[in-house]
Amino acid sequence: MTTDEGPWAPGPAGEPDWSEATRHLSERDPVLRALIGRMGPCTLAPRPNVFGTLVGAIVAQQISAAAARSIHKRLWALTRGQPPGPRDILKRREATLRRVGLSRQKIAYLRDLASRVGSGELDLRALETMEDDAVRAALTAVKGIGNWTADMHLIFTQNRPDVFAPGDAAVLFAMRDLYGLPEDAPPAEYVRISDGWRPFRSIGVWYMYEHIHALRAARAGAN
Repeated sequence: MTTDEGPWAPGPAGEPDWSEATRHLSERDPVLRALIGRMGPCTLAPRPNVFGTLVGAIVAQQISAAAARSIHKRLWALTRGQPPGPRDILKRREATLRRVGLSRQKIAYLRDLASRVGSGELDLRALETMEDDAVRAALTAVKGIGNWTADMHLIFTQNRPDVFAPGDAAVLFAMRDLYGLPEDAPPAEYVRISDGWRPFRSIGVWYMYEHIHALRAARAGAN
């Protein structure tokens, strides 16, 4: 896992094979068919370091992707570029964690996560064999982990194929842009569109992120 990884980062190419999913989405949704044609194959792949990715997801809450990456890199630098483990979070003084850009609230969240994982109360290995809703329940018991972080984990870490992210601002922005939805579109409209992606809603979400990445790259190239 590199210091750039997190729910905002594309996965490495090569595995698994999502060609069935992209065929299904292309057949069901003309907007996604055009987007898949532009973006190419889905390269969503599992994140092996579950704790590190949950840390990254907490860091990313309610801040821009650029700010999250910056804090993420500084936090990883405390462990010489290696993903921090539970002990690395618990042994750091609050002042040290504040200097990397973490708020007191996020420090409390990270310490709660680290404490639960370190004690075995939250068994990260066991999440692999649990149903989606059971994973959400286990993760949202941690302070600061809500449904958004749980959904990001299910999609980007475990690669569960059929998860939507109704609380993800980037996904909703991409859907408004691609499907021509108004700013005040009701939540039910996003859900209606995503229901057409079943049983591969996660791959639809991945392509929404790819659309955002492409917009950012185009914006950067224009400056």
